[in-house]
Amino acid sequence: MHVMLAWFAAAPLSEPVRAARVGRFERAAAEVVPDSWRRHEFGGPDWGVVVRHPADPGAYRWPTVATEGAVTAVSLGIPVGLDAAAGPAALARRLLAGEDVHREVVPPFGLLALDPDRFALQQDWLGMARVFTGAADEVTAWCTRPGLLAAFLHGEARPDLAGWTSYTLCGHFGGDLSPVAGTRLLRPGERVTGRRRAEGGWHLDTELRYATDDVVCGGHAEQGRPVEERLDRAADALTRAAASLHPLHDGEITVGLSGGKDSRLIAATLIAAGRTPRLVTNDDTRAEGEVARRLVELVRDRRGLHLDHHTQLAGAPASVLGTGLGERARRLAHLHDHQFPSTYLVRPAAHARLPEQTRAASLTGAAGELAVGYWYPAAGADPAPTPEQAGLTKLLAGVPHAAAAPEALAAERDRVTAVLAHARDLGLHDEHLVDYLYLVERMRRWCTSAYLTGMVTPFLAPGFVATTFALSVAQKRDRLLHTALIARLVPEWAEVPFVSAATGPSTATRVWEGDGVTAVADLLDTAHGPLTGLMRRPAVEQALRKAVRGGRPDPRILQQFTALAVASERLEPGTTRPSTGATYARVTAPPRPRTPDKGRLGTLRWIRRTRLGDRLWVTVRRRVRGR
Repeated sequence: MHVMLAWFAAAPLSEPVRAARVGRFERAAAEVVPDSWRRHEFGGPDWGVVVRHPADPGAYRWPTVATEGAVTAVSLGIPVGLDAAAGPAALARRLLAGEDVHREVVPPFGLLALDPDRFALQQDWLGMARVFTGAADEVTAWCTRPGLLAAFLHGEARPDLAGWTSYTLCGHFGGDLSPVAGTRLLRPGERVTGRRRAEGGWHLDTELRYATDDVVCGGHAEQGRPVEERLDRAADALTRAAASLHPLHDGEITVGLSGGKDSRLIAATLIAAGRTPRLVTNDDTRAEGEVARRLVELVRDRRGLHLDHHTQLAGAPASVLGTGLGERARRLAHLHDHQFPSTYLVRPAAHARLPEQTRAASLTGAAGELAVGYWYPAAGADPAPTPEQAGLTKLLAGVPHAAAAPEALAAERDRVTAVLAHARDLGLHDEHLVDYLYLVERMRRWCTSAYLTGMVTPFLAPGFVATTFALSVAQKRDRLLHTALIARLVPEWAEVPFVSAATGPSTATRVWEGDGVTAVADLLDTAHGPLTGLMRRPAVEQALRKAVRGGRPDPRILQQFTALAVASERLEPGTTRPSTGATYARVTAPPRPRTPDKGRLGTLRWIRRTRLGDRLWVTVRRRVRGR
C-alpha cells in the first residue's frame, strides 16, 4: 500500500497558494495514513510530489521510491512480469526514453519517472493501478486516492453521480469513473509526460500506449492456431509471472486454495516450478475446505510433498458481528475511499487507518474466469440471449433491477451498451464480447488486488489474457486451459472435481444479522441525499421486513443501500436527517390481522379470492355485459 500525490502547474504558484493546497492534502491524508509511514517529498514552485508508504518494506526488494543520479522512480505496486533486474531507476529511464515498459507487466502497476525538467507517468495496460487525475486553476494532479486528490484541488470531496450510478448497478465503479466529482481513473495504457518551460510551468501531453485492446485483439487474431501452441503460451505466461515475483519478494508466498479451478491452477503452476507456497482456504463453505484438504493429501501421499495448509472462516459471525454494520460500513468506506465492493460488509471490520506494515505477497486466482466462459449463458438456453444481453445481465447485477431507480438503470445500461459496441468495433463477436466486458469492467474495477501491494493476479499476465481470447467459445465452456494445464502440471489433481459456486451452503455472516436490521432502518430514516435516490427505498424497506420475519431477503439490496447511505453521509453534508426510529418501528411491527368481511358482500369477496370463484366471477361478468 502507498499514497502518492503528484502535481504540475502551468505557471509557478505563490507560496501561500501552494501551501494551502498541500496543507489540505496533508490534513486529509493524516486521517488515514499512519504517523509511522515514511515520507518522500520533491518539488518546487510549479510542481510537487509527495509519497507515503510503510517504513518497513517487509520482504520486498523493490522500493516504492528510488533515486539514482538525476532520476527518481516512484513505483505504484511491484512490477510482476517484468525483467526488473536492473532496478527501478533503470526502468524509469526507459520510460522517460519513450519505451512501453508496461507491456508485460501483471496489473496493477503504475510508474512515475522524474528528472529535473521532465517526467512521465505510466498506467498499466489494463488501467488497474489506482491513479486518479483531475485539474483546477491550471494545476493538474494525480493521486492514488480520489478523496485526497479532491482535497488538494478543491478543498472538498463531492460525489460523482455517474460513478455512483455505476456502483449501484454493477457493484463497483465502472470504466474510468470515480466516487468523487472532478476526478477520474487513468485510462488503460495512459501515459502523461511533462516538460518544464524555460519561463517556468509545465507543458503536459497525454497519449494512450499499449493497452487492453492491443492484448485482446492480439489474442483474438490467433484463433485457429494449434491447441498445444496456445496451451504452451498460457503455461509460459503463468510460469513467468509466478517466477518473476520471487526476485521482488524473498519471503513466503501465500496462495488462496479453494475447491475451484482457478486457485488450483495457480497452485499447480508453483508446485510444478518447484515452489512450495503457503496455502490458505476459506472454510465458510464446507465443500471448499473438503476439496482443498483432498488436494493437499494427494500431493503428500503421491509425491511426499508436505504443503503448509491453513483453513479459516473469512466471514464467521463471531469475528464480524462484534462491530455493528454501520461502523463496519463507515470504516470500509473511509479506508478505501468507498471503492471496495459492499460484499465486504459481511467481513470483519476494517481498520481505521492503512496498515503499519506491508503485507506479505500472495497469489490469487482472479481473472481465471476469462478462460472458462464464467459469464456465458447456459449452453442450449431457450431463448438464447444475445452476447450483449448476457453481458448486460451479468454486469448489471449489483442490485435487483426492481430495487434500482429506473433512470439509474437506464443510464448504466446505456454506458455498458457503449462498451459492448466498442468491443464489436474491435472485431470481437459471439461470447467473446462477454469476456471483454468482464475484463475491462469487472476485473479492472472490482478485483481487490488493485488496493493491496503484493496481491498478485497471475491470470492477468498479458500472454495468458491474450490466449483466452484465442480460444473458441466451446473450448472455454469445456474449461480446456484449466483441465489441460492442471493435468500437465500436477496430474494428481486432475481427478478431483471442481467445487462450483452453488456447492453447499455457506456459514458466512448475513448482512441483516447482528444489528443489521436496526442499522439499515436507521439509514433509511437519516440518509436522504441524491446518492440514496439511486435505489428505491420501498424495496429496501421490504427487504428489511422480510429479514425481520425470518425470511432471506436479497442481500444485495441491503448491502448496496448501506454503502450508498454511508457515502451520502460523507460526501453530501447537509442531507442527513435526525434519527426517528420510524422505519424500524414499521418493519418490526407485527402484520395486521385480516378482518373478515360480514354479510353477503363479504361472502362474495371471499369466493372471488379462490381460484374457482374468480373464474366463475369472470364468466358471470362477461355474460352480464354481453346482454
